Amino acid sequence: MRTAGLVFGLACCAAAICCAHAPRETYSATFTDRAIRIESYAKSFRTAEPSLIMGLVGETRLFGRMTPHVNAVGGGPWISRAFVDPFMFADRQTALERARMGFEQVALPADAALQVELLRSRVAGTSLGQDALLAQVRLEQNTFRRMLDAEDARLERERTLPRGAADLVRTFTLEWPLAPRAGAMHDIESMVAWRLVNVQESLGPNTLSEAEREDLRSALAELAPHVAQLPRAAAAMVKLRLALDAMWVTPYALEDETSMDKQLSLFVGAPMSFDALDDSLEQAARAFEVQASAGLSVLGAPDRARVMVRAKELLLATPSCTPRVPVHTPLDLAPPDERTWACAILHAFDDAHTDLDELAANLAWHDATVVARWAVSTHGPVRATDAAKRRAALVLPL
Repeated sequence: MRTAGLVFGLACCAAAICCAHAPRETYSATFTDRAIRIESYAKSFRTAEPSLIMGLVGETRLFGRMTPHVNAVGGGPWISRAFVDPFMFADRQTALERARMGFEQVALPADAALQVELLRSRVAGTSLGQDALLAQVRLEQNTFRRMLDAEDARLERERTLPRGAADLVRTFTLEWPLAPRAGAMHDIESMVAWRLVNVQESLGPNTLSEAEREDLRSALAELAPHVAQLPRAAAAMVKLRLALDAMWVTPYALEDETSMDKQLSLFVGAPMSFDALDDSLEQAARAFEVQASAGLSVLGAPDRARVMVRAKELLLATPSCTPRVPVHTPLDLAPPDERTWACAILHAFDDAHTDLDELAANLAWHDATVVARWAVSTHGPVRATDAAKRRAALVLPL
């Protein structure tokens, strides 16, 4: 599900949790009865937490958030990992249910008083006062629940072919063997060919929007070099592409506002509804534009050109947020696809060493927020590209 443009303006908060949070609190040196109970519980929970996360390695995209694929070139987990069929929805659901059950068994302490505190804070959505360690454990637990909820929602979307087909095809590309064992490619070819036929059979008039069809085409193009030497899979891909070209699609997004609100809450953690997005993004874009305009107004032509080039690099660069290894908590994971771009551009401010760097980050944020407004507009009453572009203009010469 490629919703990066739509969720960008709000994703910075969620990205900060995934890839820019403060180091974990160490245990305090106080020795009150309550402090001892809290530290004992925190230690027992954190002892169990890594194994709970590792129980989800069968989910390829979660595995990718734990282990960067680029690090596998010289060996490691990606080379030894078996090819996993992402279309095995029942197996994926079982794994998520098992992880949730294991998590809930350790999410509350045996101590009744601490149970009450955690439950009350969860229901009220409030902090736990001065108990920083307990508050941090609560943050980790909320993040774990949110991750499981998001993966449940992702699974349900992908069950409904062809809406989730692009993400499933992209998973094939992500997990393609770097050093396949003898005979393994025969089985992989059969599996991939069969699944591409499944996708083709799910196509029907107006079952995809134009944007979703383009997304699936893009995913197939990424997979194509891998299947080029596999005749059956390559033939299935050709047939699927021809069926995509011939099918009728809707010119506008198919999601209703209820679905969009759910996606914003689960995948981004947005505190507002879809209806409130455009006004919020407009205010953000205006703030970035004011800062950028003030900075550019005092620069000479050479510095101005350098800032523009740097801003364009920040906006278009391949996202680089990676997990913090070894992974112990969900906070150590790389962000999911929906927040990867936000995470990367958020770091542009952290990495800014000069006023020109900060100015370039402001420009990149402005234009990213404009793209987010365009995406919101395509889900509104007037779902047309020209109408979207009239609502906001880019600063960078793209």
